[in-house]
Amino acid sequence: MKKFAILGDSTCDLTTELRKKFDIDYCLMGVVVDGKEMVADLDWKEFTAEDLYGWMLAGKKVKTTQVSVEEFENKFKAHLDKGEDVLYISCSSALSGSVNTAEMVKASLLEKEEYKDAKIYIVDSLNACMGQGSMLIKASELRKEGKSIEEVAAWVEANRLKFNQFCTIDTLKYLKNAGRVKASTAFFGDIIGVKPIFVSDAIGSNNVIEKQKGKKNAMNRIVELAKETIEDAKNQTVYILTANAPEDAEYLKQKVTEEIAPKDIYVSTLGPIIGCTTGPKTVVIYVFGKECEVGK
Repeated sequence: MKKFAILGDSTCDLTTELRKKFDIDYCLMGVVVDGKEMVADLDWKEFTAEDLYGWMLAGKKVKTTQVSVEEFENKFKAHLDKGEDVLYISCSSALSGSVNTAEMVKASLLEKEEYKDAKIYIVDSLNACMGQGSMLIKASELRKEGKSIEEVAAWVEANRLKFNQFCTIDTLKYLKNAGRVKASTAFFGDIIGVKPIFVSDAIGSNNVIEKQKGKKNAMNRIVELAKETIEDAKNQTVYILTANAPEDAEYLKQKVTEEIAPKDIYVSTLGPIIGCTTGPKTVVIYVFGKECEVGK
């Protein structure tokens, strides 16, 4: 069976450790801070997480850029030229136009004589962060089992809504600034002391499903939602990510251990793209389980 590469992008938030372990590549997006363009790499080479959240708290203008045509061409060709087909699992199309750019690059490359026998599969994750990241990990596991690129792409597309996100943030203003939630939602979500809880819904958007009074109540609630959603917990990894909030990460890890008792818990930091979008002190849990019904 022909070898194939598995690629994500800067929103997948896979650490160096996880990318190496599961042999996953990714396409770079960008971060722009007060007009200065930087690469949004997941190894934090140009700036640190502390830098990013410090800039945001200081009121600097921070925005993100999607994967460029050139980046897709370079990444896809690097694998195709090694004789590998390519499976790209993208950031949600509701959050980024990168998937559309990838489709355009795919069509252009496959028209070339040297790639006439190549395959490029593109799957819209309808998610981001470790929802997307855990799809990439599952794709890698299926590849290791000997599944073909067609089989892996089909499995991910059929099961992508089972990768569930439960998130709470200090303020919705960063999501509003990034155009990820409506201004009216952000206004009502920023009542003093009230913490919004949102999910990645069935169409890949961020959807506020309820609000809780206080951060601890909100964190307890996302653990409760994760517990209600996860299936076969004893064989699952729960992913906990925060935006520079180590105390919150430790609290969530303890609660998940007590309430869910999964096979494993992986704690990490939100990557630069997601961090720019959600803002400092964001906390999020990802579990595989019941299919998301919100937004259907």
